[in-house]
Amino acid sequence: MGKLLFIGAGNMGQAIINGILQKGQYKKDEIFIYEVNLQTKNSVIENFGVKEYSKIDNSINEFDVIILAVKPQIFNNFGLDAAMSAIPQFLTKNQTIVSIMAGVSIKKMEDFFGKDSNIIRIMPNTPSLIGQGMSVISASHNVSKDKIDVVKNIFESIGLVEFIEEKHLDAVTALSGSGPAYVFMFIESLIQGGILCGLPKSFAEKLAVQTVVGSAMMVDGKKPIEELRHQVTSPAGTTIEAVSVLESKGFRSAIIEAIRAASNRSKELGKQ
Repeated sequence: MGKLLFIGAGNMGQAIINGILQKGQYKKDEIFIYEVNLQTKNSVIENFGVKEYSKIDNSINEFDVIILAVKPQIFNNFGLDAAMSAIPQFLTKNQTIVSIMAGVSIKKMEDFFGKDSNIIRIMPNTPSLIGQGMSVISASHNVSKDKIDVVKNIFESIGLVEFIEEKHLDAVTALSGSGPAYVFMFIESLIQGGILCGLPKSFAEKLAVQTVVGSAMMVDGKKPIEELRHQVTSPAGTTIEAVSVLESKGFRSAIIEAIRAASNRSKELGKQ
């Protein structure tokens, strides 16, 4: 399948590397990382057996796919970095640039890499670390189906993949990209509620986690989510009493507003 370069090899980059190695999509000697953090670089090379790409020069045109796995703030400073600013002059029209950066538009990347560049934006999420991620793809107009399929296969190694127009990626970032944090906060709250009612912490945690996992698995498309909730909510029972409190405290609206705030922040990052 050619050679693959990661610029940045943090948690998400490592999740992708682990997934494609587990699925056998690339061999270890076909995957390279360019990572400025010495500790991270050494750890990734030791743990996964991939290769180091130590200096950016014209040899970068040997990579079929280049994955930008850095923070958007770092990309914003690419033009000020001698090594990064040299990348566009070495690229060819056959290479594909893949970005997992929140808020950085295809247009902004075209301004840096060149308007004819093959650019694909992807928003994965942290469950990708265990192969249960949700990744959403949007590509620039000139990217061929073959190139999109190559990238799709890479990200299918860490979970599910969907496609959407780029204009929706800020909302995707807010929902599935940031969503695991909301779920973790909910699980924490369940545990704390159990402790408040007298349960030991470890026992409350086991109950909370399995409840969330089991409930999520019941959402299989066979029944509307509202109907699943009604199945648990008996008239004058304990659940409706709890649901009433959640509604009065703005449970739904807090989540909705949180997603909107995250979407707006993603848009702000794209303007910086």
